[in-house]
Amino acid sequence: MHRFIIVVALLIVQLPGDTSAVRTCAAQSRKIVHRFYLLRHCQRSKRNVIGLANVKTVRACADLARGKQAMAFNYAPAGRTGVNRYELNKNQSRPAPWVPPKAGSGSSTTIAPFDDFYNCQVLDCPEHRNLSSIVNDTRFDYYSMFARMLPPAAATCIPSIGVFLFEETRYNYSRAYNSCVTQHGGSLAHVASDRRTFEMARILTNLPKANDNSSFNVPLFYVGLNESIRDRFFTSAGERLDCFTFRAWAPGHPAKNRTSPGCVTLSEEGSWKVFNCNRNLPHVCELHTSGPALHEPKLHRRCSVKRPNNRYAPPKRVPIE
Repeated sequence: MHRFIIVVALLIVQLPGDTSAVRTCAAQSRKIVHRFYLLRHCQRSKRNVIGLANVKTVRACADLARGKQAMAFNYAPAGRTGVNRYELNKNQSRPAPWVPPKAGSGSSTTIAPFDDFYNCQVLDCPEHRNLSSIVNDTRFDYYSMFARMLPPAAATCIPSIGVFLFEETRYNYSRAYNSCVTQHGGSLAHVASDRRTFEMARILTNLPKANDNSSFNVPLFYVGLNESIRDRFFTSAGERLDCFTFRAWAPGHPAKNRTSPGCVTLSEEGSWKVFNCNRNLPHVCELHTSGPALHEPKLHRRCSVKRPNNRYAPPKRVPIE
């Protein structure tokens, strides 16, 4: 009888800690709903299209984009003409209207035209700051998850994952983290999934190696994983690694005889290696979604082919709140 009471008491003492850990992981697993923001009026992006649909509202287009893990979309609202007036103005003539061909003899039917216009175009990646893929189109408006602070031209988009900067400058871990936050509005890259780790490693193998003094010759880049507490690793967002199932530790890492908490690097082979956080290395920044735009376009304005519909260029620096 006494032994039974002791066992029950031990179980009761251990339960609160386990429950707390479960609650922490459950909170981390809650899906973040990313928002899209209007960035360009009467323009569309020519980025790679991964989904097409005809929808009634911009919200429905945004939902389709989220479902496909897209980062931007073009949307043609109701009331816009089905013809791009920029093209008409350029050609100085209206194309001849489509006329259905006549049916064969003895038939009362006509061949229906193929409807190739979709008012929702879902894009895999967002526009960069230079808006290099934006074209004038009076039918569409362009929406992006990156509307307040657009990715710089040197950024790399990994479809359905995110936008990253592979920084050549060598910093210690703390300075690398602060650089990502203050200069790019992001954080050191999240790697706690197999696809994230291997896609970033694939990019590392293709980085240019200009000369022997290039930082890219060092095949190790700091990422968002550090040992804040001995034997307990956290992401840049403060998430416990224990809440994720994926691991990519290189053989012998983390070393059992390490003298101080370490910081994680990603290698070209797709493995994680732990080093002293004071070591100077290149790093990978993950850019955070942002919005709305500092100068959001006015949708009530009619599209004009003579005056600019978007008066302001995207900012080059992280806005200070």
